[in-house]
Amino acid sequence: MADSVSTRRMWCSFPEKFQLHGAMLALQFGYAGFHVVSRAALNMGVSKLVFPVYRNIIAFLLLLPFAYFFEKKERLPLTLNLVLQFFLLALVGITANQGFYLLGLDNISPTFASAIQNSVPAITFLMAAILRQALNLLLVYCFQSHSYIFLSIIICSAY
Repeated sequence: MADSVSTRRMWCSFPEKFQLHGAMLALQFGYAGFHVVSRAALNMGVSKLVFPVYRNIIAFLLLLPFAYFFEKKERLPLTLNLVLQFFLLALVGITANQGFYLLGLDNISPTFASAIQNSVPAITFLMAAILRQALNLLLVYCFQSHSYIFLSIIICSAY
């Protein structure tokens, strides 16, 4: 039994721990290469608005076969509501992120962009901690002053 578990976790005779480290290393090299390629494309004159569209189309075409064949049995039926939600999520999330990234990359070096990208989780954690403290102070103020209506409006607007 233990042999079947250990062989399942081994791929090409590498333990799972080394596979994960190798995957993260490959991902970081991929990000660094993307920063350099993006800067080269911007230097050649590619529009900052068109480049994310090209990138998303290429990613869609590369990932479509994998999503179709590997998730064929578990896939939910696509409804109009689901497609609209996907579209809005892609437009607001990924496309805006890439657009702002390219706008910033036009003004800085790829080395700085690669370094600052690794600090995003730490900055997100700090923002969450600061905003949580601000929300706690606001809740204490609302409970002390009995302004329950103001508190209800804030809580409802968060959802």
